[in-house]
Amino acid sequence: MTRTTMTPLHAKILAIPAALQEESPLFGVLPAEVRSSIFSLALTDYPDPTPDKQYNSETCYTRPHYFAPRKADTALLRTCRAAYAECWFLPFMLQEQVHWLTAQDRAPPEYRVHVSAKSLRSRLQQIRKQRGGDEIVEIESLRVFAQMYKLEEGRLERLLRTPGLYPRRLTLTIRHTDWWHWENDQPLRFEAQWIQPVCAALPSSVREICIELESLERKKDQVDSIAKQMREKWFFKRTDGVVLFPDVTGGNVEVSRWSGTSTWNLLRWTRDETAPGRIDYYVVSVPFRPQHAVERKGGAVSDEALRAASENVFDARKMRLYTTRRTTGAVAEDINSDLGFD
Repeated sequence: MTRTTMTPLHAKILAIPAALQEESPLFGVLPAEVRSSIFSLALTDYPDPTPDKQYNSETCYTRPHYFAPRKADTALLRTCRAAYAECWFLPFMLQEQVHWLTAQDRAPPEYRVHVSAKSLRSRLQQIRKQRGGDEIVEIESLRVFAQMYKLEEGRLERLLRTPGLYPRRLTLTIRHTDWWHWENDQPLRFEAQWIQPVCAALPSSVREICIELESLERKKDQVDSIAKQMREKWFFKRTDGVVLFPDVTGGNVEVSRWSGTSTWNLLRWTRDETAPGRIDYYVVSVPFRPQHAVERKGGAVSDEALRAASENVFDARKMRLYTTRRTTGAVAEDINSDLGFD
């Protein structure tokens, strides 16, 4: 039996040369750089506002900016072959590539934990092949939501080793329910043995890494302590040797807050409520950039991180971040350790 290979639709369309459109102002007057900016604005993705596409609010993956699958309006690609040839790949390249390194029930229903990485690899291969095969194709943003145990298993390193994956910005988000033993209200801690393997897979395309630390509002002091230790101890070295550091002064740290339901998977966490049915969250974002970029904005790199990076030393014990119940002050001492299900 002969096995036939299906040709992707985009390859069939691109196989037919586009007609010259010299009389069109878009192609005959505007420079390619301006045209590219216009196409990028038209094809940038956004959360799908369709009511029946909204995520169930009583899940741990529904949060600000992630309340529905993301979509892009692609009508532009159907206008003519010339437009298609220039920007058929842009919806993928501009879209924030979001991956959940979690158990399946911690990810949206359309995301399949065990197959999504394979789909990403296949799509990247198609784009690179269509653009000549040798060109490195960078994507704007890669966001990863990760449970601690998945990080420590090496799942982020594995994702970064996806052939053809060259993100410019990597955001790693640790949610309240991703910390070790959050169910038992244990003090926050962040192990560091996963950092060196990630650095061994970190491509030179990455200009910035941002680590978002989220927990309960009442654990604000613990989050701040973890962020402070991170600014003093952590760094990421790309495969080309360039090192990304945080600003030890904390000048570029961003703080945000949001409120969500206290019920997930039919369990109500009354222990953590700030009002009936509501939990308040506190989030600190710590960016990592090259030393010159940190200093250009008036920041500074810690001597400890600078020394370790120059000596290429990743001491997981020294880089471990931890807090104690005392970190949260008297408030934490009064928190009942019971799970508080209703």
